[in-house]
Amino acid sequence: MNLLDLKEFATDRQWEAILAIEEHGTQAKAAISLGIGSRSLERLLAKAKAAASRRGWSPDHDYTHITPATHVVKGVSTYYDQDGLPVRQWVKSDLKKENQQAVLQDFVDSLIEEMPKYIPKPYTTSGSDELTAYVIGDAHIGMLVNQNRNNGEGNWDLKIAEDKTVDAIAHLCQLSPKSKEGLFLDLGDFQHFDNIEGTTSSGKNHMDMSCDYGEVIAASVRIYRKGLDLLLEKHDHVTLMMVRGNHNSNTARAINIILQAWYENEPRITVLDNAHKFQSMVFGNNLLVTHHGDRMKAERAQEYIARSMSKEWGDCDHRHLLMGHIHHAVSKEVGGIFAEWFQALPCGDAWHSDSGYGAKRTMTAIVYDKKHGETQRIKVGSSQL
Repeated sequence: MNLLDLKEFATDRQWEAILAIEEHGTQAKAAISLGIGSRSLERLLAKAKAAASRRGWSPDHDYTHITPATHVVKGVSTYYDQDGLPVRQWVKSDLKKENQQAVLQDFVDSLIEEMPKYIPKPYTTSGSDELTAYVIGDAHIGMLVNQNRNNGEGNWDLKIAEDKTVDAIAHLCQLSPKSKEGLFLDLGDFQHFDNIEGTTSSGKNHMDMSCDYGEVIAASVRIYRKGLDLLLEKHDHVTLMMVRGNHNSNTARAINIILQAWYENEPRITVLDNAHKFQSMVFGNNLLVTHHGDRMKAERAQEYIARSMSKEWGDCDHRHLLMGHIHHAVSKEVGGIFAEWFQALPCGDAWHSDSGYGAKRTMTAIVYDKKHGETQRIKVGSSQL
């Protein structure tokens, strides 16, 4: 493919990257000239090619019939002769009805292209050879709750959610021991709704909203960044594990990509990819696995972990499955793994209160020793914030 043919489909930033490649001859030299990393340049190029493909332009695959800007390609059928040459082709197009995740992805890509580079901060921390996990249950940023509708359990809106979540992380950082490794663990449903219509990821359930969708994204990013800054003051290295829930599956994916790009040049932060709903990490003799918990029984999770992470399972004596979703503290041992569901900070909404649901509102930090597993646990309740 001639990269210059992508001009019609590329954004200004993507076109700038293409011209840099043409000028300097290699992607590595082009990335240096633009002051970006190689991964960022590859991402720009891949998105330009994807945009062209959606319009029917991908010569490497014999797609050379471009649809109007108002349409996208639904499918292409190509007939080849005995020599493997295309002789006939049908292009099926439709009015542009891109799915929600594709729209979010385009929004994220545009943000990343213009995002200023994060400047790593100098540090002098040094602690014990342990890992401290800050476990954030369902935060439901953007939810609206009035205590008149939940029998006096409390209010919840965008500002309260941001203030209390950051305060809880700060309290746990203050109370926890200084360890070399920190884990910022978001167990899912960090956002209360997943789109501008205010529904969950399925699109079927409309939520009580305290703000619009853009404000939810902005507040969520602020919380992650403030929280990670707090952890960087306490730990030499921090891992962000962002789980996708049933309320925020698409939004969590989009924000995860934003934060991966933002912290690309920060060696002290690792943002784990959340394309899969199961995430895991190994710390010494500990296997830590996360899932939001929606439509997931502990027994089925145990079977999946033992099968798909067999090496890690065999190498680790301590195995911990951490989940959210139910907002209750529940735990049990299942076939060699300790499965646990965590409480959340938000108060219950009207529907849950009317249905008789409720639980204590807390956030937890867990300290793991490389050899001995969990050695310490600290909790902060909403009344302390």
